Amino acid sequence: MAEFISLADLLRPPAPAVVTTVDVEPPIVEPPAMPIVDDATSLRHDESTNREIVAALRETRLFRARLADAFEGARQRLLRELATDVLARELRLASCDLDALARRIAAEAPFVRIRVAPADVGTISGAPVVADTELDAGDAIVELIGGSVDARLGVRLAVVLEAFA
Repeated sequence: MAEFISLADLLRPPAPAVVTTVDVEPPIVEPPAMPIVDDATSLRHDESTNREIVAALRETRLFRARLADAFEGARQRLLRELATDVLARELRLASCDLDALARRIAAEAPFVRIRVAPADVGTISGAPVVADTELDAGDAIVELIGGSVDARLGVRLAVVLEAFA
């Protein structure tokens, strides 16, 4: 059955809403029970916490220092390896001038002989040369009357790298 609505019903203002309130008391919530602690126990707890924090900070600083040392060592090693690789590649393109190296050392001190890699024996003139299978191409050990000069490529490279460090 259809409900009949008149035009007067539509034009009439709506009836005010009826609001009813009910007085309800909120539940009483008790705070959680706190242990009773005297001032001495509380102070010992604070000192213990402070010692733990100080110890943790000290360990953190030590870890950072060890990490920085390890990074610096790795950085230097990687730079040395990179420089060695670049130099080795360049030496394959143009070999080391061992004759000029021998002349520079001879100008400083008289030498007995020069030990070089077997492939480098023919590159030195005017000095006694001995082939040494233990040496790589570009390496030389100059034997003097009172000792020797290690002129291996790695040693010369280390001197150059330390000059720039």
